[in-house]
Amino acid sequence: MSLRTTIKKVLQEEVNRQTINEQDDFMSALLKRIMDTIKNDKGETTTESKPLGIGVVGSGWKSCKAWRDKGGLSHWGDKIKISKSSSNFTISYKGPGSGISIAHAAGGGDTLHQLYNVLICEINPFLATTKAKPNINNIQVSGGKEGGKSTLKISVPLESSDEHYQLDRRGGWNHDPGSSKMDEKCKKIKNSGGKCEGSVRNVASGPFGKITEYFITHTM
Repeated sequence: MSLRTTIKKVLQEEVNRQTINEQDDFMSALLKRIMDTIKNDKGETTTESKPLGIGVVGSGWKSCKAWRDKGGLSHWGDKIKISKSSSNFTISYKGPGSGISIAHAAGGGDTLHQLYNVLICEINPFLATTKAKPNINNIQVSGGKEGGKSTLKISVPLESSDEHYQLDRRGGWNHDPGSSKMDEKCKKIKNSGGKCEGSVRNVASGPFGKITEYFITHTM
């Protein structure tokens, strides 16, 4: 089968599936699917049937685009620190609680809560390169005040896995958005043949008030 025919077939299969609820992630998932079907381990063209996976979550988010366009860690390294290993991914912030737009889709200034966006923007490209699964039941969040500045730290334990996983979230600062959006996404991923866990509710409290997040983790 020619490369053009293979790509056309894969494209039609994925269009017919219509299981992804985030259009921005569709193209990354589609590209991955095309590359997976071009050659098998014998170097032969294959059309092995596999469920459509989610690509790198956050890659198409406006908040992640804002984070990258503003320089990412190279620009915000004085306020945001990241450490990562095969067993843990930790991100921390120290600076103004609000007023700075770092990773916000609409340029908002709810700065402290934007750390959760940065978490997704940074952890998922890392997870795409290593087979590990976030332990969403044991995500640790702490925050407070230090030297007159607001602090927030998010630590995500990682477990070894035979597959690539991603982390996704939805949350609110001083309001609870509910779990329905994440629950629905998990359901769709499972229906497409993928694996998904969650949602898990995570609440961080401190001088800044209360941040309520709902996490899921799923295969790519």
